[in-house]
Amino acid sequence: MTPVVFTDASFGQNCYLIRAKNEVAVIDPGFNGEAILAYLAEKGYHLAMVLLTHAHYDHIRDLRLLQKTLEFPLYVHPLDVPFLTDDALNGSTYFHGSFRLRAGQPMIPVTDGMTIPFGTTAIKVIHTPGHTPGGVCYLYENELFAGDTLFQGDLGRTDLAGGSARQLTDSIKKLFKGLSDGVVVQPGHESKTTIGEERKTNHQVQAILKRI
Repeated sequence: MTPVVFTDASFGQNCYLIRAKNEVAVIDPGFNGEAILAYLAEKGYHLAMVLLTHAHYDHIRDLRLLQKTLEFPLYVHPLDVPFLTDDALNGSTYFHGSFRLRAGQPMIPVTDGMTIPFGTTAIKVIHTPGHTPGGVCYLYENELFAGDTLFQGDLGRTDLAGGSARQLTDSIKKLFKGLSDGVVVQPGHESKTTIGEERKTNHQVQAILKRI
C-alpha cells in the first residue's frame, strides 16, 4: 500500500489518503481539501472516514470544506475533541484563521490499541500524547501515520497548549519498543522515514532510548 500524499505549499503539512478498493480514508485534511475533493471526484472513490492524528489547525482546517459536500465519520481521540471548537487550543489564530467544527458531525472516539476495520484488514490506533493530549499514530499495514509525534531527524514540539515533554518521551519509547525497524513513518510534515532509520540517526530518539 502506497498512500497518496497531498502537501500544503505554505506550511508543509502532509495529508494522506489510503484506499481499499473504492473506499478512501483521509488522514489530517489540513490545507488540502480542494485537492482531496478533486481526487475523489476524478477517481470515483468514496470517502469512508477521516482520521485525525491530532487537532491542530494545520491538520484540520479543511474538515469544514469536506463537510460541505460529503458525509463521513470523524475519528479523533477524546482528549483532542475540545481543540475542534477552541481557537486557543487548535492554534488557528497563529495561521490568521479560526476553526469551529460544524455541529452534528458524526464522531467516533479512538483509544489506544483500537482497530478500525478498513478493507480486508484494519487500522491500528496508537495513543502518543505529548504534542497534544489526544495525539495518536495510525498503523496501517507497514505504514505509520505519525502526525506531529515523530519526524525525520526530529520530534514533535511540546510547548503548545496541552503539550508535555514527559508524555512525548513515553510515546517515543512506546513506538520504538513496539514497532519493527522496517515500518515506514509518514509524518505530518516533511519527508517519510523508517523506524530503523530514526533509531540509527535521530539523536533525540537515541537519547530517549538510552534511558529505557
